[in-house]
Amino acid sequence: MPHRKEYIERIKRKLDEWDGELERLEEKARQARDEVQQQWAERRPELEQVLRDLEMRVKNAHDSVEENWEETRSKLETGWERLSRELKTVTDRLFPGN
Repeated sequence: MPHRKEYIERIKRKLDEWDGELERLEEKARQARDEVQQQWAERRPELEQVLRDLEMRVKNAHDSVEENWEETRSKLETGWERLSRELKTVTDRLFPGN
């Protein structure tokens, strides 16, 4: 298992990637038909909230004491998995073949 600092840095890099992915999907939605634009407009706030929640967990991970680290890491992994799943679901549904 990676050390705490390395783990947090890896998640922060992944958050940056996901933020970029949201921007890329936003651009695709702008170029898509009206139905896709509407569905994207409905789902994007949910995805952004999951991303912001995970960012907050990363910030809290920096501040957590060592004995709380396993619980913090578990919450980070849960958030990471949720965001990955949500992004994949939206991408597959709205932008098939992406």
